[in-house]
Amino acid sequence: MAKYTLDTEFSLLNGPKAHNWILRFRSMADAAFAGKDDRSRLLGNLLIMEQYVNTLKKGLSADGKQISAVLQNALDLLWGYLDGCVAVTDLQDLANDIYASTLAYNADEELTDAQMEFYQEHFGDGELSSIEWQNITWASWLLVEVVAIEGGRSDFEEASAYEQISFAYIDVDLIPFLTGASISIADVPLPSNTGADYSKAEEQVYQTSLFRCIIGHIQDGLRAALTATPEQYPSLRAKYQESTIIPSEYITRLMDFQKMNRDLRR
Repeated sequence: MAKYTLDTEFSLLNGPKAHNWILRFRSMADAAFAGKDDRSRLLGNLLIMEQYVNTLKKGLSADGKQISAVLQNALDLLWGYLDGCVAVTDLQDLANDIYASTLAYNADEELTDAQMEFYQEHFGDGELSSIEWQNITWASWLLVEVVAIEGGRSDFEEASAYEQISFAYIDVDLIPFLTGASISIADVPLPSNTGADYSKAEEQVYQTSLFRCIIGHIQDGLRAALTATPEQYPSLRAKYQESTIIPSEYITRLMDFQKMNRDLRR
């Protein structure tokens, strides 16, 4: 069996081999970052998230909208922590509140009165897009992991098991969502949503230039994080803030796809 790594040229893999690479993504990322500290792992997440957030910004700007203040604040705090100018005590309140809000949105978890107040203040109008909620959820995972690792206050029992910054969200949400979006955008045949038909569509979309570009952006962000020094963090953020996770010409169709998913969720 071939050994897959983050340096594997994804565009050279055929459908089944590309599928195996996707299945092994998290273990490959963990192997690549073995021996690296949590700031390197956080940087890898943030360099990819900045590209996804910039994609969202461009999509929203077409309708004269901007990303929410809570998402921007979460990103800024995570970068501030990375740069060493934000302490865990400055993160923990937002980490707990935003994580509770994402559990309410994604899993209909009940909120305490204080959590409901935060939710209503930041999310009560129900206007956020699915992609914005994805980024907020991703940021909340990272915030809770940082707080847990640093020994800060967490309102959630599961946080006690967190030992390092993970690549879980990229693996379980970002890549699967962008796979589905790419199938739609690239007009890959999908006769039904059965497992067999969807797996066949996945293998076909892995061969498209669109999906290969997405994976290339993810690989590039992680590889940059592996070799970056703290002095390079600001310039890296500035660079990746200008990039998008998919080519700009497909952003409108991505936004249309997520609107369709949001409507189905309702």
